[in-house]
Amino acid sequence: MAEVSEANSQRSLYANGFEVNRLKKFPSNYVTTTKYNIVTFLPFSLLEQFKRLPNVYFLIIAILQSLPQISALGPYTAIAPICFVLAVSIIRDGFEDYLRYKADKETNSTKTQIYRKGTFEEKTFKDIEIGNIIMVKKDEAFPCDIVMLSNSSDNGIAYIETSSLDGEKALKPRLALQATMNIIKKDQIIRVFSLIECDHPNAKIYEFKGTMEYNYQKHPLTKDNLLLAGAFLRNTEWVIGVAVYTGTETKLRMNLMKRIFKQSQVERIVNKYIVGILAIQFSLCFVHAILSGIWSSKYGDDSYYLDGNTYSPGLQGFLTYFTYFLLLNTMLPISLIVSLEILKLMQGFFMQQDLRMYSSIRDRPCKVSAFSLNEELGMIQHIFSDKTGTLTRNRMEFKFCSVGNKMYGEKKFLLSRHFSSVASKTTKAVIFTFDTKEIENDLFSHEETIPLKYSISCDQSDGKETISTQQELLDLFVKCMSLCHECLIEEKENETNYIGQSPDEIVLVDCAARVGYKYAKVRGNIIDLHKTPFGVNDQVEIMQFDKLCTLEFNSDRKRCSVIVTDKQTGKHILFTKGADTKMIKLLSSENPSKYIDNIMSNLLTFSERGYRTLVFAFKYIDDEYFKDWKSRYDIACTLINGREEMVSKLSDEIETDLYLLGCTAVEDALQDDVPSTIQDLLAAGINIWMLTGDKFETAENIGKTCSLVDENMEVGRCPAMPLDDCLRTLESISEKFHEVGDQKPTALVIEGSCLEFVLFDANDPAMMKKEPELANNPTVTAVRKVFLEMAVDCKTVICCRVTPGQKRGIVKLMKDQTGSVTLSVGDGANDVSMILEAHIGVGIYGEEGMQAVQASDYAVGEFRYLWELLLIHGRFNYIRQSHMIMYFFYKNLVFTIPNFFYGFYCAYSGETVYDDWYITFYNMVFTAVPLMARALFEVDILIPKRYEVGANPPGPKDTLRKLIPKAYNVGRLNQIFTARNFWGWLLNGILHSVIVFFIPLYAAEEGIMNKKGYNYDHWGFSIMSFTSIILIVNLKLGLNTKYWNWVHYLAIGITSILAYLLFIVIYDPFTSTPSNMTLYQMFATQYFYIGIITTTLFVVVLDGGYQLARRIFKPSSSEMMMDYSLKIYKNEKKSDDDI
Repeated sequence: MAEVSEANSQRSLYANGFEVNRLKKFPSNYVTTTKYNIVTFLPFSLLEQFKRLPNVYFLIIAILQSLPQISALGPYTAIAPICFVLAVSIIRDGFEDYLRYKADKETNSTKTQIYRKGTFEEKTFKDIEIGNIIMVKKDEAFPCDIVMLSNSSDNGIAYIETSSLDGEKALKPRLALQATMNIIKKDQIIRVFSLIECDHPNAKIYEFKGTMEYNYQKHPLTKDNLLLAGAFLRNTEWVIGVAVYTGTETKLRMNLMKRIFKQSQVERIVNKYIVGILAIQFSLCFVHAILSGIWSSKYGDDSYYLDGNTYSPGLQGFLTYFTYFLLLNTMLPISLIVSLEILKLMQGFFMQQDLRMYSSIRDRPCKVSAFSLNEELGMIQHIFSDKTGTLTRNRMEFKFCSVGNKMYGEKKFLLSRHFSSVASKTTKAVIFTFDTKEIENDLFSHEETIPLKYSISCDQSDGKETISTQQELLDLFVKCMSLCHECLIEEKENETNYIGQSPDEIVLVDCAARVGYKYAKVRGNIIDLHKTPFGVNDQVEIMQFDKLCTLEFNSDRKRCSVIVTDKQTGKHILFTKGADTKMIKLLSSENPSKYIDNIMSNLLTFSERGYRTLVFAFKYIDDEYFKDWKSRYDIACTLINGREEMVSKLSDEIETDLYLLGCTAVEDALQDDVPSTIQDLLAAGINIWMLTGDKFETAENIGKTCSLVDENMEVGRCPAMPLDDCLRTLESISEKFHEVGDQKPTALVIEGSCLEFVLFDANDPAMMKKEPELANNPTVTAVRKVFLEMAVDCKTVICCRVTPGQKRGIVKLMKDQTGSVTLSVGDGANDVSMILEAHIGVGIYGEEGMQAVQASDYAVGEFRYLWELLLIHGRFNYIRQSHMIMYFFYKNLVFTIPNFFYGFYCAYSGETVYDDWYITFYNMVFTAVPLMARALFEVDILIPKRYEVGANPPGPKDTLRKLIPKAYNVGRLNQIFTARNFWGWLLNGILHSVIVFFIPLYAAEEGIMNKKGYNYDHWGFSIMSFTSIILIVNLKLGLNTKYWNWVHYLAIGITSILAYLLFIVIYDPFTSTPSNMTLYQMFATQYFYIGIITTTLFVVVLDGGYQLARRIFKPSSSEMMMDYSLKIYKNEKKSDDDI
């Protein structure tokens, strides 16, 4: 094992010291992902198959059926199906493992450059050891996790593509270690033997902490220095680095874990019903076992004609139990499992091919990752949605900024109640329509400057500095926009673009550049700002800043800062931007209170309009204090354990006594059709929660804009407040909601700080550490109880100022406490936890990478395609699968129960009614295709496509599409796959089994079959009964089919009825079975036809009459919609024909 610290959280190794590192027995870089080898394949693969309980059950059936003492059937009828299923699974498993073997072989033999004996030698990936110095060239993959020491770029920045890890095609910048970036070169001797201490291997691809000793000094290592195995080097000629994680310990391999297992509600219900079916099967077997023992005790001695074997009544009853256990095992057929797998696979294929869910903006169709959850899409009760990038485009447009005396931007937008973007169709991450003239005039004008209403007096090392003019304040404000970020510069075709993790940051840097403060060049820590008054390029002034430290943004801090030294003045300046709730608390008491009030008023205005807001501030830092603080900060950055906590503490220390500069407002426009989609989902009875990090007013107004909240709703509001006040507020809202009752839909807007009380868990150590005073507090329990009582009934809940952890906690709370079927939808890495937590996770292809898509069960290009995903595919999948399962048990009971009835006529001997091959082909051939065709193509409503609606004035199809959400109740309320319906289908199957058994049986009592004197015998009765079964189960399927097309006709007429007739016509004369030539004798007698017609008529009268009466006197809403939709399309076709 690798050497780790006492805390088991870090490892130590030596760069370029692979011989020393070998002593620590680090894993090699040889990759193997195969499950088997030639020797272990067959036994281990078989063992894998028998981990599935259904396979074990059917294996037991096959073994028992091979015992002649208890089986009346040939063993092949049970062995053939189980062997077929196992063979298919084993072959598939073997083929997949062979593909993995080929991929491993290709990976291990890939060439790379390893530094040995003073030069880089060509080796393969598998030859790499921990501590090796490796060189990777442009467009090559990284063979292991590497700490970058240097690269071909002057600024030490290399670009990597991590699509193999997180699916993101966008290039990410990585930094070489500053101490070595300009020293280590590819064509020079590398003199490095340095101790590296870093995290123990883990799967967190965005986290890495470590230190590297170089020239007797420890240098911190972060995620920005780590090159991940499997990623590709782009836009950089070469990089050199040290291998720190190899083989199975790379972050790529540690992330290759199985998807979290999710089971649909229908599957869970089926498992319960299967237990009930087995109980019935065991009971029927027990009945015949008892009766067999009784019969054997009475007549056993006189039954010399049976088989010559004499058993005691008890033993005979025991053997009979297993005999009928085999005869009745088709009550739970093996083909059910196979059919469901095929159905779900085909449903997923159709969803992925559906052009109605193809996003032309993203160039993405629907993606299905969890085929087993298809029907769950039709049962959703709660949707939890992110906002940015999910409901909105995540393409930012700079709208306003408020600085000093002025608000810059077009005031007309503040009067508009519509949340829209001018350039809504653009594919760029940044939209710019902001008029910069006014701000440029105030910033660059040499005329008389505008005095501030409220001057700001700032502390400096040499005394006080007063900012008294609009120009001075604007200068600092725009510098803050231009410097306080983590964006990188990308030069393309003489055009400067900015790339970064967040569109919010990019739009601010871009705006500053357009105003005239261009973030132009970075060389090491030196930043060049090009100041260009009024866009006149020949008047460019280069301002240089030395970047000393960056305090990164995270979801807890909700702010970021940069500390720079102005090269012209030598002053240390801290620039900070962040959320107003955090920033206002950090302001110095020397800020003019009226100026703060003015900015807060403008922030409220922007929030009410639905804009994303940030507050900007700064302060000058004393040189002596900064030296002391920086030394402590550098030490904290070299810690392996507790680094985040110490860095956060030091960041909080320096980010105090700030001076307010101003605020910005950025618009993120809604995606197409979001309001109408939300309206329809609400109309479908689905409760929708929006979980966002926006402030209270912003979140509520965006809720109104996207139709989550409207004027007809009773809205309860619970902003940030102490625990006791939170309880009183929630109780007050609850009372108000009770008074409203069902007269109005209700909506709740609640802030994240109040949700902390709702989500508090005393068993969570992190929560206990953060809020110890909440432990054992009865008020916390009361808050949760009141919240849950309200939230279950709210049509809409808007949670603002929430963290990713709170998002997951909310979903888990509602899922566990209410039992509702939940769906989470999001587009970013911060949504992954709630996507994984929900019953169904949906990812949106957005601007924030592919992590949400990769973690999701389904993915779509835009939020509006939830309409098709849920209301069309989800609903149809639920209906089709529910009917398929119930029909499957029904049709198997129809042909299985006759074996139970026949026991009363054959002295419980276990004689089968039907021939072995009839039984084998019943599920595999005769009834397989019609059922699958209906499960794939059945529709109960003809649904207009998106392009068929939207006419002005609205037409019949618009009206029909608005009615579709009402029909979603069928799955949301689980109206089909209920115990009543399931057992009703089983009783119907038993009734039909009575019909197909007793009518042919009593028809056979006529004795003489034809003029030649042939009598009805067991096999004549058997063929008539089985023929009746084939016709009746197809008739039953047809009666329950709502909309016929050519596939249904082909499936029932050709693949079932005709296939059966061809089988018996060929099988009967050409096999030496007891039924040989019986069929041809029966064809010549009227009893055969009369018996079949009679059984069929019974079903037509009973089932057909019931269906007709129900359609006339009590039609369902979907049946009425079906009639309406058929009428619309028939009228349209008639109009086209007339034309």
